[in-house]
Amino acid sequence: MSNDELDQVYTRMAQTLTRVGPAQAPLFLSILGLAALARLPDASTAAALLAQAEAACADPVAHYPAPTADRPT
Repeated sequence: MSNDELDQVYTRMAQTLTRVGPAQAPLFLSILGLAALARLPDASTAAALLAQAEAACADPVAHYPAPTADRPT
């Protein structure tokens, strides 16, 4: 996904969160997260992504992987 595409998806997600409202936001994010995890190739990849997200919650900047040529964002 390009930076522009990622920005479009992020904007759409923010708009959706606004529409569902704060009370339903945790449910929406849970459903979205489970749907995304189900598309991963295996459980170990999903577990690694969960660990990365948990670490990012504790330190929101330091745990995101640096961009590379094959993954610019």
